[in-house]
Amino acid sequence: MTSLDNLLQDAVDDGTAPGIVILAKDKKGKVDIAKAFSSVNGTPYTLDTAMVISSMSKFPTSVAALQLVDKGLVTLDEDLSPLLASLGAQGILNSVADDGTPTVSKRQNPITLRHLLSHSSGVGYHFLDKSLGKVRATQKRESPSGTVEETCDLPLLFEPGEGWAYGFGLDWVGPLVEKLTGGLTLEEFMKENIWEPLGANSGGSSTFFPDLHPDVSSRRVPMAFRSEPEGGAVEKPGAPSVADGLESCFGGHGLVASMADCFKIAESLLADDGKLLTKETAARMFEPQLTPASKVELQRFMDTPDMKMLFPSPPIDRDYGLGGLLVAEDGHAYFRKGAMMWGGAANLNWVCIDTN
Repeated sequence: MTSLDNLLQDAVDDGTAPGIVILAKDKKGKVDIAKAFSSVNGTPYTLDTAMVISSMSKFPTSVAALQLVDKGLVTLDEDLSPLLASLGAQGILNSVADDGTPTVSKRQNPITLRHLLSHSSGVGYHFLDKSLGKVRATQKRESPSGTVEETCDLPLLFEPGEGWAYGFGLDWVGPLVEKLTGGLTLEEFMKENIWEPLGANSGGSSTFFPDLHPDVSSRRVPMAFRSEPEGGAVEKPGAPSVADGLESCFGGHGLVASMADCFKIAESLLADDGKLLTKETAARMFEPQLTPASKVELQRFMDTPDMKMLFPSPPIDRDYGLGGLLVAEDGHAYFRKGAMMWGGAANLNWVCIDTN
């Protein structure tokens, strides 16, 4: 490991990264890495450092959603409109006038949990889709602050199940949890059903409301930014993030958590130990979910310059599971068929390979 250690420490020392946390383990125990690297003059990084994990939040949120299925509270394929009225009321976006007024048509297909988890529901992000951006501009809201219902009040980009778009789908899991559990927030549900069963430092490391948890705030590292493409990463304490100003649990991007806690989820899935999901549901998480039409849109998204930078790979078949992007054929530069992965905007990445 010396060469890897040196590589990562050099990256921190020369300012390429403000700090690095890396965890890796295989099923046979041959690989077991858990290390943190910090610069001499920067903020110390440890395995328990609290970070704004942005879209890495989707990983534990997907597990929480599938736990609802295991508990018999919802199915993957029932229409969620009766449970999520605000989402169910959204029509399909046909066009947007110059003043931002949308023209929508009535939705025909049901919106299901399977759709939300695989980003095939039609729910998009206004900052990725120009048409939704025009609609959001007329709403005069400061997303992502506020509640899920307010922030995600946008028409669908296509009929559920007939396309693919990265968006707010996982954020709707929070209201769904509250509806099905008699009022438990997604944070409370995760603590009871994810962090505590895993023996994670829950309540101290993982929260949607870091300002209410001094232990989290004291271990939270500031965001770092590059002033120019080839420049170093500069920490900016107090800089706003996607986790600030939230009034409800945004399962798609709002968690502040430690890498050690997040890694415990991947460990549990790799071991197939039943602590989080039944074996059947855990296996289903790694199964391809998209229709041919949806896969075309996924491939188009993954071929954009930003996504190529985040997920470098030769042109190969990809799909989406119930928790992340799937490598759907052999030939990936780094991972074999069946690997599931995703990450977060602030240089966070996870990979879990289903060896079964």
